[in-house]
Amino acid sequence: MFEGNLFKNIKYYSSYQALFVITFIILSSIGAFFHFLLDHEISIVESWLHNNHWEILIIAKLISLFLLSRWFKVRLYELKSIRQLIQELVNWPEPRALVIAAFMIAGYLTLGGAAYSGQVGYWYHHIASFLGIFLYFGIEFIVIAYLDDVLNQKEQPSYFLLSLFYTVLFGVAFRLSIPDYYNLLPYVIFCFSTLLYLSGKSFKSWSNVVCFLAIFVAPMAALFGMDPVWGDDFSPFKIKSTLGPPFLAVIWVISFSYYKFREQIIHGASRLYR
Repeated sequence: MFEGNLFKNIKYYSSYQALFVITFIILSSIGAFFHFLLDHEISIVESWLHNNHWEILIIAKLISLFLLSRWFKVRLYELKSIRQLIQELVNWPEPRALVIAAFMIAGYLTLGGAAYSGQVGYWYHHIASFLGIFLYFGIEFIVIAYLDDVLNQKEQPSYFLLSLFYTVLFGVAFRLSIPDYYNLLPYVIFCFSTLLYLSGKSFKSWSNVVCFLAIFVAPMAALFGMDPVWGDDFSPFKIKSTLGPPFLAVIWVISFSYYKFREQIIHGASRLYR
């Protein structure tokens, strides 16, 4: 089970996540250190860390990605640049990505219920939330596609086992870098698992990832308070009830079932209309 390329993928992905968490802690500590040098109160330091959490997370992920790519170059792997890899992966998304994203946002808003929060907030926070969660997940899938391109040229490990280990490692890194004040860990894992499915068996259908992030994940964070860092602190709307794993599973099943049987559903609906 832990032989060959499977172990290599897990080893390098866990190394990336460890680098990310350590870099995040270092950057946060440096920021807090300078605030304490200026004799700022602890409440000011906590406010600064909270308001700049997304920026620190993304910088830490980019640094970790850079260090990982440099390590592969030192090991003399045959590498493509990150830019070349992204250019190869970007094309028009598959219909399933559009259908699943649209159904999930409709299902989540229907089951969870959306309400006006009474606050407009600053436009900066909306953009930071949108781009923050988009890049947070997006960089993950650049790393995963990068690992597949470097390590799996001759042998493709089990898609199920890789997905399972990637999800566990991602969840651990999430909890170590983001205090789950808003109890959104199941939702984050739900999003990550869906993205793994949409990215395909080689994890390289990056356009599907971008589509799902742009249509479902990022708008839900920026506009409806499904932001794991800020919650609904700055969003104009909020979800009335946070959906637990059973409800998320229902949305997932409905979305995937519609995509799989959409032709039969559309044909049946047209016959009833006639």
